[in-house]
Amino acid sequence: MLKFIFVLACFAIAVISYFFCHSKRDWFWLTCGLFFTVLADYFLVLQNSHLPGVAVFCFVHVCYILRVQRDNIWLGLLIIVPVIVGFLFYNGWLYALAGFYAMLFITNITVNIKWRKQNKALVVTGLILFALCDINVAVYNFAPQFSLVFALIWVFYLPSQFLLAISGIKA
Repeated sequence: MLKFIFVLACFAIAVISYFFCHSKRDWFWLTCGLFFTVLADYFLVLQNSHLPGVAVFCFVHVCYILRVQRDNIWLGLLIIVPVIVGFLFYNGWLYALAGFYAMLFITNITVNIKWRKQNKALVVTGLILFALCDINVAVYNFAPQFSLVFALIWVFYLPSQFLLAISGIKA
């Protein structure tokens, strides 16, 4: 529960950063991404419901991609079909949705590395920590005997969310 409260606090930081942001557009997509992060964590952490959690995390990455890619709004639409199909066919589709999530994440990191804006280092570092968290989630799910990786999930995830939350603040 404490970890979920931390994620809520990161969302609150993003909301408050409206008054100190680079641009309103950047703030909008950052805040949307953190809102979906809170929703995804609600499903994953509090409800232990994987499919909706992974599906909502796809929306997180779409928001972060749209934060950087102004002309590629169609990317946001790519997520609708897999999410709907995933909800309809719960069990078999979790891995397919996780694969789609991974492709979105790689796209997210790629476009953010190319981004030429203030606080790029915060965003890229946050995304790398986020990726390290997800790698540990995968290891934990496929090899739960490695209990240390469960702790590493949070060691990477919480700082990643904080860095992303403050990345919208004008330096």
